[in-house]
Amino acid sequence: MIKEYQALIEGFKNAGIKAGMTLVVHSSFKSLHLQKLGPQDVIEALMEVIGEKGNILMPTLTYDVVNENNPYFDLNNTPSSVGVISEVFRQQKGVIRSLNPIHSVAVWGKDKIELTNNHYLDEITIGLNSPYYKMLKYNAKILMLGSTLKPNTFMHLVENLNELPYRKIKREFIVEIKNNDGVKINNVVKLPNMSNFYQRYDKIINILSEKDLQKVSINGEESFLIEANELLKKASEILKKEPYYFVDKIK
Repeated sequence: MIKEYQALIEGFKNAGIKAGMTLVVHSSFKSLHLQKLGPQDVIEALMEVIGEKGNILMPTLTYDVVNENNPYFDLNNTPSSVGVISEVFRQQKGVIRSLNPIHSVAVWGKDKIELTNNHYLDEITIGLNSPYYKMLKYNAKILMLGSTLKPNTFMHLVENLNELPYRKIKREFIVEIKNNDGVKINNVVKLPNMSNFYQRYDKIINILSEKDLQKVSINGEESFLIEANELLKKASEILKKEPYYFVDKIK
């Protein structure tokens, strides 16, 4: 276990992950093919490399359980829909989860309060109050750990900031939210109707340089490290010309 853990540490460092960095982590634990390590070990290895002067963010999306038929979100108890690493991470001591019923983010690090504060004010769930927007001032990077480029939640911020036609609000419902203190509030959730479109966020590979989107190997498995600010800049440029660049219409 010690040998595999140290190899994971070295894999993160060789991938360009450094102390003090602000890092968003999308992950597929199964794809890492670890023999003796569990999700908790992956989290501890990331924390060891990033250190307390940096920040680790993980999406803890709840689209599988919070919807019109079940309009309830409990900050402490509603599970993450996006993998075992994020589910374990959100329950970690010292981690804060942003108060947003669909697109919550769990954050550990020195700026966790600022990054998570007031996320519930974003009616479109990923807007100017979201950790995805606030992290930009820290020159955040996005790590697709054992993951493809497709499940990149940051791209929703890119789409929302560019006010794309297919992201126009179509669905609205009220969610009862229970915060960290057990206080219940009602919040309006507005979600775009994406039933006619297939997301193609993997196409960012066509617009980013090798410096801004690096293919890296962690535990021998392909992962990606992305410069968030450059992704916002380059994606916005292409979307001004081709608003439907990152979606395919379902026929």
